[in-house]
Amino acid sequence: MAHELDNSTGLYAFAAVGGAQSAWHGLGQSIEPGDSIDTITQKAGLNWNAVRAPVTYNAGGVIKSFDNQSVLYRNDTLAPLGVVSDNRYNVHQPREIMEFFADFLSDNGLSIETAGAVRGGRIVWCMAKLGSDYDFILPGSDKVAGYVRLQTSFDGSRATDLVATTIRQVCANTMRMVNADANAKGYKNKHSTQFDRDALARAFGLMGEQHRMTSEQFNALAKIKVSDSDALTFLSTLLDINPAEIGKVDAKGNKLVSTKSENNLRALVTAYRKSPGAQLASADGTAYGLLNAVTYYVDHAATIRDTENDGAKGARFASTQLGAGDALKQKALKSLTQQFALAA
Repeated sequence: MAHELDNSTGLYAFAAVGGAQSAWHGLGQSIEPGDSIDTITQKAGLNWNAVRAPVTYNAGGVIKSFDNQSVLYRNDTLAPLGVVSDNRYNVHQPREIMEFFADFLSDNGLSIETAGAVRGGRIVWCMAKLGSDYDFILPGSDKVAGYVRLQTSFDGSRATDLVATTIRQVCANTMRMVNADANAKGYKNKHSTQFDRDALARAFGLMGEQHRMTSEQFNALAKIKVSDSDALTFLSTLLDINPAEIGKVDAKGNKLVSTKSENNLRALVTAYRKSPGAQLASADGTAYGLLNAVTYYVDHAATIRDTENDGAKGARFASTQLGAGDALKQKALKSLTQQFALAA
């Protein structure tokens, strides 16, 4: 199932500083200077509550209830969000998430820049740009900025957690920061508990280490030169393609590599050679260029299925941040760090 931006009210549940001019694919409403948390929540399509209702079922004509289980549904559209435990699931409402994060950011001189929902509201998030101390410059004046996102779910799929990410300025490619020890100790608030502000502060403090590790890893990848043949092998392997089978058929005349796979590989190779920033010193013929070929492909070029009529841009946004696209980026980074024996 595709994971799209929530469009259940007729408007994208998405708001960002800069609105349609933001880095996030021209979606949603614009967050303006001085907007209150209530205004931002409304613009982001998060001005609703998750309400509990008993889970019932028809047992041979007799309506029975499922003890200790509730269905969460939206009080605006009445759409179901998920089935959760009565005893162990504490609902973190969208407005609570926004207010909690905004208050914490304000104490650190930051503010919410992006907020929204995906999967019909089953996952909501808000995000802020970190200060300039979290930016870093790679060879060729290749600037990368740091961001932090707080997100939660209403379907039991994830806890309320904090995610550090990056945006490459030249192409608006997005990539999570290095997922190592610092992230493992990060903020992850289970729904069985209330918000823990002290734990959030501790996790935020660890982002300096994540930033350092990410900067070192990206710079190390930028120094590693790769041949054209090695680049093709890496991109092919990433898509589970054997380069030796491209253009060949089996005994029955069937292609060993499907046309779809060939097209995906071609798009990745094109991104490696010609995407914005591909000719910068950091990316031209380097392992970092391979990583950015993947992030550009995922964020801007890959074909994304839109099964819920939410539009191509909405489907792409959710894939790049929470779905298959994000998974492909992480797979690429892990493969590169393993291939070149870099610290993960």
